[in-house]
Amino acid sequence: MPVITEIREQVRDKRRRSIFVDGVYTFSVSEEELFEHRLAEGDEVSPERLEALIAATDLRRAKDAVYRLLSLRAYSEAELRAKLRGKGIAVEIIERALGDFRSTGVVDDRQYAESFVRDRMALRPAGRKRLQWELRAKGVDRQVVEETLADVGEETEIPLALDVAQRRCERLRGEEPEARRRKLALFLQRRGFAYETINKVLDKVLPPE
Repeated sequence: MPVITEIREQVRDKRRRSIFVDGVYTFSVSEEELFEHRLAEGDEVSPERLEALIAATDLRRAKDAVYRLLSLRAYSEAELRAKLRGKGIAVEIIERALGDFRSTGVVDDRQYAESFVRDRMALRPAGRKRLQWELRAKGVDRQVVEETLADVGEETEIPLALDVAQRRCERLRGEEPEARRRKLALFLQRRGFAYETINKVLDKVLPPE
Protein backbone atom coordinates (compact mmCIF):
# COMPACT_ATOMS: atom_id res chain seq x y z
CA MET A 1 0.00 0.00 0.00
CA PRO A 2 1.42 3.45 -0.90
CA VAL A 3 2.48 5.57 2.09
CA ILE A 4 2.66 9.34 2.57
CA THR A 5 6.32 9.63 3.46
CA GLU A 6 6.61 13.43 3.73
CA ILE A 7 4.46 16.57 3.84
CA ARG A 8 6.62 19.57 3.05
CA GLU A 9 5.83 23.31 3.18
CA GLN A 10 6.28 24.85 -0.27
CA VAL A 11 8.95 27.51 -0.62
CA ARG A 12 7.03 29.78 -3.01
CA ASP A 13 3.68 29.49 -1.26
CA LYS A 14 3.85 28.71 2.43
CA ARG A 15 0.09 28.14 2.50
CA ARG A 16 0.49 24.99 0.42
CA ARG A 17 2.03 21.61 1.20
CA SER A 18 3.79 19.18 -1.13
CA ILE A 19 2.75 15.56 -0.59
CA PHE A 20 5.34 12.85 -1.16
CA VAL A 21 4.17 9.26 -1.57
CA ASP A 22 6.77 6.52 -1.24
CA GLY A 23 9.46 9.21 -1.36
CA VAL A 24 8.21 10.77 -4.61
CA TYR A 25 6.43 14.14 -4.96
CA THR A 26 2.87 13.29 -6.00
CA PHE A 27 0.60 16.32 -5.54
CA SER A 28 0.09 19.46 -3.47
CA VAL A 29 -2.69 20.70 -1.21
CA SER A 30 -3.65 23.87 0.61
CA GLU A 31 -3.54 23.98 4.40
CA GLU A 32 -7.33 23.74 4.37
CA GLU A 33 -7.30 20.62 2.18
CA LEU A 34 -4.61 19.05 4.36
CA PHE A 35 -6.97 19.15 7.35
CA GLU A 36 -10.08 18.45 5.29
CA HIS A 37 -8.65 15.18 3.97
CA ARG A 38 -6.86 14.42 7.26
CA LEU A 39 -3.53 13.75 5.62
CA ALA A 40 -0.50 12.94 7.75
CA GLU A 41 2.92 11.48 7.29
CA GLY A 42 2.86 7.71 7.65
CA ASP A 43 -0.71 7.38 6.33
CA GLU A 44 -1.35 4.52 3.96
CA VAL A 45 -3.37 5.51 0.89
CA SER A 46 -4.91 3.08 -1.54
CA PRO A 47 -4.36 3.77 -5.26
CA GLU A 48 -8.09 4.57 -5.54
CA ARG A 49 -7.99 7.11 -2.71
CA LEU A 50 -4.77 8.60 -4.05
CA GLU A 51 -6.39 9.10 -7.45
CA ALA A 52 -9.46 10.68 -5.82
CA LEU A 53 -7.28 12.99 -3.71
CA ILE A 54 -5.34 14.18 -6.72
CA ALA A 55 -8.56 14.80 -8.67
CA ALA A 56 -10.14 16.68 -5.75
CA THR A 57 -7.13 18.93 -5.21
CA ASP A 58 -6.78 19.60 -8.95
CA LEU A 59 -10.47 20.51 -9.11
CA ARG A 60 -10.07 22.91 -6.20
CA ARG A 61 -7.02 24.45 -7.88
CA ALA A 62 -8.95 24.90 -11.13
CA LYS A 63 -11.88 26.54 -9.36
CA ASP A 64 -9.64 28.82 -7.34
CA ALA A 65 -7.95 29.91 -10.58
CA VAL A 66 -11.32 30.71 -12.16
CA TYR A 67 -12.39 32.78 -9.16
CA ARG A 68 -9.13 34.73 -9.29
CA LEU A 69 -9.54 35.42 -13.01
CA LEU A 70 -13.17 36.51 -12.69
CA SER A 71 -12.28 38.83 -9.83
CA LEU A 72 -10.21 40.84 -12.31
CA ARG A 73 -12.57 40.95 -15.31
CA ALA A 74 -15.20 38.97 -17.17
CA TYR A 75 -14.12 36.00 -19.29
CA SER A 76 -15.90 33.79 -21.78
CA GLU A 77 -15.92 30.06 -21.09
CA ALA A 78 -13.45 29.45 -23.92
CA GLU A 79 -11.05 32.05 -22.49
CA LEU A 80 -11.22 30.43 -19.05
CA ARG A 81 -10.63 27.01 -20.58
CA ALA A 82 -7.51 28.29 -22.35
CA LYS A 83 -6.22 29.93 -19.14
CA LEU A 84 -6.65 26.70 -17.17
CA ARG A 85 -4.94 24.65 -19.88
CA GLY A 86 -2.05 27.08 -19.66
CA LYS A 87 -1.70 26.18 -16.00
CA GLY A 88 -1.26 22.53 -16.92
CA ILE A 89 -4.61 21.40 -15.49
CA ALA A 90 -5.96 18.19 -17.04
CA VAL A 91 -8.77 18.54 -19.57
CA GLU A 92 -11.22 16.39 -17.59
CA ILE A 93 -10.65 18.51 -14.47
CA ILE A 94 -11.18 21.71 -16.45
CA GLU A 95 -14.46 20.44 -17.85
CA ARG A 96 -15.67 19.38 -14.40
CA ALA A 97 -14.84 22.79 -12.97
CA LEU A 98 -16.47 24.72 -15.82
CA GLY A 99 -19.49 22.40 -15.71
CA ASP A 100 -19.97 23.18 -12.02
CA PHE A 101 -19.66 26.90 -12.70
CA ARG A 102 -22.14 26.73 -15.58
CA SER A 103 -24.70 24.98 -13.37
CA THR A 104 -24.49 27.76 -10.78
CA GLY A 105 -24.41 30.60 -13.31
CA VAL A 106 -20.89 31.76 -12.40
CA VAL A 107 -19.86 31.04 -15.99
CA ASP A 108 -22.52 32.08 -18.50
CA ASP A 109 -21.54 32.97 -22.06
CA ARG A 110 -24.92 34.53 -22.83
CA GLN A 111 -24.59 36.88 -19.87
CA TYR A 112 -20.97 37.51 -20.80
CA ALA A 113 -21.90 38.40 -24.40
CA GLU A 114 -24.69 40.77 -23.31
CA SER A 115 -22.36 42.53 -20.87
CA PHE A 116 -19.58 42.70 -23.47
CA VAL A 117 -21.86 44.33 -26.05
CA ARG A 118 -23.31 46.76 -23.51
CA ASP A 119 -19.85 47.87 -22.36
CA ARG A 120 -18.48 48.02 -25.90
CA MET A 121 -21.34 50.22 -27.06
CA ALA A 122 -20.82 52.58 -24.12
CA LEU A 123 -17.02 52.83 -24.25
CA ARG A 124 -16.01 52.26 -27.87
CA PRO A 125 -19.05 51.90 -30.14
CA ALA A 126 -18.81 49.38 -32.96
CA GLY A 127 -21.08 47.92 -35.60
CA ARG A 128 -22.72 44.52 -35.63
CA LYS A 129 -20.04 42.92 -37.80
CA ARG A 130 -17.24 44.01 -35.49
CA LEU A 131 -19.12 42.80 -32.41
CA GLN A 132 -19.78 39.45 -34.09
CA TRP A 133 -16.11 39.04 -34.89
CA GLU A 134 -14.93 40.01 -31.40
CA LEU A 135 -17.36 37.69 -29.61
CA ARG A 136 -16.55 34.78 -31.90
CA ALA A 137 -12.82 35.46 -31.36
CA LYS A 138 -13.48 35.04 -27.64
CA GLY A 139 -14.99 31.63 -28.28
CA VAL A 140 -18.65 32.51 -27.75
CA ASP A 141 -21.00 30.11 -29.57
CA ARG A 142 -22.30 31.43 -32.90
CA GLN A 143 -25.94 31.03 -31.93
CA VAL A 144 -25.40 32.89 -28.65
CA VAL A 145 -23.71 35.69 -30.59
CA GLU A 146 -26.57 35.96 -33.09
CA GLU A 147 -29.21 35.98 -30.36
CA THR A 148 -27.29 38.59 -28.37
CA LEU A 149 -27.00 40.86 -31.40
CA ALA A 150 -30.56 40.26 -32.63
CA ASP A 151 -31.60 43.83 -31.78
CA VAL A 152 -28.48 45.48 -33.18
CA GLY A 153 -29.67 46.64 -36.58
CA GLU A 154 -29.60 49.79 -38.68
CA GLU A 155 -31.70 51.75 -36.19
CA THR A 156 -29.14 51.01 -33.50
CA GLU A 157 -26.08 51.45 -35.68
CA ILE A 158 -26.86 54.81 -37.30
CA PRO A 159 -26.80 56.99 -34.15
CA LEU A 160 -23.69 55.18 -32.93
CA ALA A 161 -21.91 55.49 -36.27
CA LEU A 162 -22.98 59.14 -36.53
CA ASP A 163 -21.44 59.94 -33.14
CA VAL A 164 -18.24 58.08 -34.01
CA ALA A 165 -18.03 59.78 -37.42
CA GLN A 166 -18.56 63.29 -36.05
CA ARG A 167 -15.76 62.84 -33.53
CA ARG A 168 -13.46 61.34 -36.17
CA CYS A 169 -14.14 64.21 -38.54
CA GLU A 170 -12.43 66.57 -36.11
CA ARG A 171 -9.17 64.76 -36.80
CA LEU A 172 -9.61 65.00 -40.57
CA ARG A 173 -10.25 68.74 -40.82
CA GLY A 174 -7.16 69.46 -42.91
CA GLU A 175 -7.90 66.76 -45.51
CA GLU A 176 -9.38 67.30 -48.96
CA PRO A 177 -13.15 66.50 -49.09
CA GLU A 178 -12.66 63.32 -51.14
CA ALA A 179 -9.84 62.09 -48.87
CA ARG A 180 -11.90 62.87 -45.74
CA ARG A 181 -14.84 60.89 -47.07
CA ARG A 182 -12.65 57.92 -48.04
CA LYS A 183 -10.77 57.82 -44.74
CA LEU A 184 -13.93 58.21 -42.71
CA ALA A 185 -15.60 55.39 -44.65
CA LEU A 186 -12.62 53.09 -44.03
CA PHE A 187 -12.61 53.99 -40.33
CA LEU A 188 -16.30 53.16 -39.95
CA GLN A 189 -15.80 49.96 -41.92
CA ARG A 190 -13.03 48.89 -39.52
CA ARG A 191 -15.44 49.56 -36.65
CA GLY A 192 -17.76 47.00 -38.21
CA PHE A 193 -20.62 49.19 -39.38
CA ALA A 194 -22.72 48.01 -42.33
CA TYR A 195 -22.18 49.62 -45.75
CA GLU A 196 -25.72 50.99 -45.77
CA THR A 197 -25.13 52.61 -42.39
CA ILE A 198 -21.80 54.06 -43.51
CA ASN A 199 -23.28 55.64 -46.65
CA LYS A 200 -26.13 57.25 -44.72
CA VAL A 201 -23.81 58.58 -42.05
CA LEU A 202 -21.33 59.97 -44.60
CA ASP A 203 -24.13 61.85 -46.35
CA LYS A 204 -25.07 63.45 -43.03
CA VAL A 205 -21.57 64.26 -41.82
CA LEU A 206 -19.99 65.04 -45.19
CA PRO A 207 -22.84 65.92 -47.54
CA PRO A 208 -21.89 66.00 -51.25
CA GLU A 209 -20.99 69.49 -52.38
